[in-house]
Amino acid sequence: MPTINSFIRFLHASPGTQAIDIYTDGNLVLESLAYNETSEYLVVGPGNMQIQVFPAGEDSTPLLETELNIPPSEMITIPIIGTLPDISLLPILFGVSPRDNDDALIRLTNLSPTAPNIDLAIEGGVTLFNDVGYSQVTEFEIIEPGTYILQLRIGNDDDTVLASGTMKVKPRNAYTVYAIGLVEENPPLEIGFFTDQIPFFSQQINPTVFRKDNWSISRVPRITLVYK
Repeated sequence: MPTINSFIRFLHASPGTQAIDIYTDGNLVLESLAYNETSEYLVVGPGNMQIQVFPAGEDSTPLLETELNIPPSEMITIPIIGTLPDISLLPILFGVSPRDNDDALIRLTNLSPTAPNIDLAIEGGVTLFNDVGYSQVTEFEIIEPGTYILQLRIGNDDDTVLASGTMKVKPRNAYTVYAIGLVEENPPLEIGFFTDQIPFFSQQINPTVFRKDNWSISRVPRITLVYK
């Protein structure tokens, strides 16, 4: 019977906000999640979930209190975005079906509350995504495995680089690249990313080899199946 549980993790993407504790349905599930840190996945059931975000070590006045609907059988990364007192959650579903190849995938989300619309480009190469606004998430695109220097640029402006960083792309992995931080303020704008492994299935069918085996107690020829 297929599982209906889902997997959620949190990314602290709120610049200027201290480390946080996260409660789900009244239970403490994450402690002291630091800025630009992504938690491990948590296994949860589907349905409505109450989420509270507190300053680390406190449980009296939440920084954020909201409800989130968790669909079944999903992997979801949930950045905490914005700046205090206006912070919120941005659920990002993985949503990649099993594949039968070694493709790697990449997408972009803009988590910087002060950045303009942004492009993501490979240094000295192509522009991967154009004009992505705050809290937008692009679709995945195929990218060849390898090591890349990525650049965040002002949307549709090839000359203005806001931030850059190196990323090693491996086969059968999906990369969500994000812009985080503040433009011309602290913490500064930078590139981050989180990774998920792409589900894989093989269409190869192992051949069945038939052979005659003339030895048997009854001396009657028999067929033996050999699986390779």
